[in-house]
Amino acid sequence: MSKRVSRRDFIKDVVKKGAALTAVSAASGHLVASELNAAEGLKEAMFYKTLDDGVMIQCMLEPRQCIVNNWERGYCGAKENRDGKYYSMVHAKPCVVYMEPIEHEHFYHVHPGRQFLGIGTAGCNLECKFCETWQISQVRPEETKTQNLSSEEAVRLAADKDCRMIAFTHNDPVICYEYALETTKAAKAAGLTTLCHTAGYIYTEPLKALLKHMDAVNVDLKGFTDEYYLDMCGIDMEQVLSSLKTIQQEKVMLEITNLIVPGRNDDRQDIANMTAWIKENLGSDIPLHFSRFFPNYQLTDIPATPAETLDMAYNIARSNGLKFVYVGNLPGA
Repeated sequence: MSKRVSRRDFIKDVVKKGAALTAVSAASGHLVASELNAAEGLKEAMFYKTLDDGVMIQCMLEPRQCIVNNWERGYCGAKENRDGKYYSMVHAKPCVVYMEPIEHEHFYHVHPGRQFLGIGTAGCNLECKFCETWQISQVRPEETKTQNLSSEEAVRLAADKDCRMIAFTHNDPVICYEYALETTKAAKAAGLTTLCHTAGYIYTEPLKALLKHMDAVNVDLKGFTDEYYLDMCGIDMEQVLSSLKTIQQEKVMLEITNLIVPGRNDDRQDIANMTAWIKENLGSDIPLHFSRFFPNYQLTDIPATPAETLDMAYNIARSNGLKFVYVGNLPGA
């Protein structure tokens, strides 16, 4: 019986054979390995460095700073080290493309009543136990159905569907950073409004580079204690708060969403501390959306958030001076 060869092993074998034959393009000076990666539609990642051995790399996009061995992937599962170069496996390969009214994305102060074109890829750099889109965010791109959609095609599709906005959502644009950056540039050049929904777990330099082409950002502020972030999301909170400040300083429209999980982040004092921090550091005009949790992913044993809890959070935020507070995922809300 013939031995079954995995796709990954097949690619590695082809690359090694190409290198062994020293098949170098005289015009470009690139090895066959590079040409193969290009043929697969892979995009070299930004914000990484090659380590001293010349093969292992370290991601410098966000605080995990994954050190990735050859032919392995980072924590997000969406980028792979190939002989010392880091490649995005999701560039122009979204697994979600859809249209919805802008309010569904928790943007209430950006073109109300208009539709946006939403784009999302596989992978995530968080491990939220309550994830609402875990079917795509907690899998690798080969584990879900994807389609080819270049940045230019996304802009044309938005125009064809009479969508004046493009949003990177469902998973975090940090995961498809190069695709998001490329698409927002093309969208802005075409006169479209650009949006994204993010957890804010990204270093300041790449965040600023993306914000140059972004009109509005909604940040999921998961909770307001390090314990909650570490236990429920697998990260610390510090970089998220730093990202919120950066977005505000860069004068990009900012809205915030806080999903309230019963018994986890619904403490009155924590909500008071969070809303007071928003008022002091970001201003009283920042829209804040309190969202209702429903049993999902790894938290199927926790009941949905009571309406009374959302009312309590609303009242605390208003009493702390926030002018635009909204309650979502409730009948009539």
